Amino acid sequence: MKAKVSIFSTGKMISAGAKSYNSAKHDLKHAARRLEELGLVNPVKIAVKLENIVANGELRQSVDIEALARKLPNTIYEPEQFSGAIYYAKELEGASILIFANGKVVFAGLKSPEMLKVGMQILLELTGLIDES
Repeated sequence: MKAKVSIFSTGKMISAGAKSYNSAKHDLKHAARRLEELGLVNPVKIAVKLENIVANGELRQSVDIEALARKLPNTIYEPEQFSGAIYYAKELEGASILIFANGKVVFAGLKSPEMLKVGMQILLELTGLIDES
């Protein structure tokens, strides 16, 4: 197994930390087989559903977080609480882009690989805003 699998009494399992959908699916199937072998569950076919993708990246430039937060709507920046700006793009349907002063970014809450592509395009457009500070 490559990731952590959490198993709940409801029968739900969650794979966290997998690097790909196939890796997560493999780990979930492995966990289900082990539960069967231990006699804890009856044999079942599991249904795997992708629910949350987290991706990291780097802009290769520093970011004036305060200026960014002032320019962008739907952005939260509270340095006393969290060191990055949290940007909610409407196109990302509830997902967010965390942007840090050192240029590192985190996409969180994505529902599909396609949403990651949209998020990356949004980030490329934002870099133009960042340069204008």
